[in-house]
Amino acid sequence: MAATILAASVLAASCSSGGPAAPDATGPAGGTEGQPAGVSCSYPDSGSPARPVERPESLGVPATGTLPVTLRTSAGEIGVTLDRASAPCAVHSLVSLARQKFYVHTPCHRLTTPPATVFLLQCGDPTGTGAGGPGYAVQDEPPSGLATAPGARGMVVYPRGTVALSNHGVPDSGGSQFFLVYRDSPLPPTYSVLGRVDAASLPVLDAIAAADTDGASSPGDGHPLEPVMLRAIVLPAG
Repeated sequence: MAATILAASVLAASCSSGGPAAPDATGPAGGTEGQPAGVSCSYPDSGSPARPVERPESLGVPATGTLPVTLRTSAGEIGVTLDRASAPCAVHSLVSLARQKFYVHTPCHRLTTPPATVFLLQCGDPTGTGAGGPGYAVQDEPPSGLATAPGARGMVVYPRGTVALSNHGVPDSGGSQFFLVYRDSPLPPTYSVLGRVDAASLPVLDAIAAADTDGASSPGDGHPLEPVMLRAIVLPAG
């Protein structure tokens, strides 16, 4: 599927995300005196939207602070803390899409389990094919500080609980799809880290993984055998 991760390097070509958002060269973008300036983001056209949405504002994007959100799924609620400092442009896009109800009643179309070498649940495509997106791309914001994966050249470890933006394996090709890591996974450092699953919600992910995958794409990689529907991403009030 377009935003997939098959087996470490093969999977890598389907979930990539890259470089940090550049600050507005003209000075504070949306900042006020005594407050940190925002950053400028790029959201260029990319294919047809799976659902009609407006693209996010690209100037003055918040680049500090965290945001608690809840993924309401058919398997249970998954609390996530988004980290604007890690990937401000990607977080800004996801929040914008959630506000526009882009994610309402969308399938989590992909689950990887052993013998796959990465361990994740992938969601965010209303078409359920792995090819759908919002009609625009999200620039790369590569993570920093991830440990090198032992014995895997060019790979880093995305730790259990990581939430990251999927992409199409080429630079600046992120969109609406994201994945949740339920076990430490070796991947290229090309997936923007959106935040982390709250510790109390990890058992929900574990239960989804325990139900296994149908292996439709390759052994250990396919659709969840027990379908998982993302009913909504709930943002804080206000």
